[in-house]
Amino acid sequence: MKHVKGYVIIFECNDGVITKGKRRFSIERGTYAYVGSCGVNCSKRISRHLNERVEKRHWHVDYLKDICKPLAAFILDKDEEEIADSFTDEVIGFGASDCNKHKGHLYRAKVDELRRI
Repeated sequence: MKHVKGYVIIFECNDGVITKGKRRFSIERGTYAYVGSCGVNCSKRISRHLNERVEKRHWHVDYLKDICKPLAAFILDKDEEEIADSFTDEVIGFGASDCNKHKGHLYRAKVDELRRI
């Protein structure tokens, strides 16, 4: 059985609008947590997300770089749904296309929520 790990990347964001395809996401200034899964290639996936120069944008998180700066990244021995359960203020439709439980995988992060992960 393949072991799937999850990760969270903490971003500091400025006010702005992120456009991905036909979707527009309003982001207010503050701290955000982006939750994902990474299987066995966690370092490769997270490195891509943290790289400022991505030739082709694919993931929702690639679009955050326009108005957000990464602060930290954590690989956890939890799946992405379990990590996402720690947060409450989700940006609906952002990064959860493969998740049936949550409406988004980008969250306006509160200090107590970050402590729980």
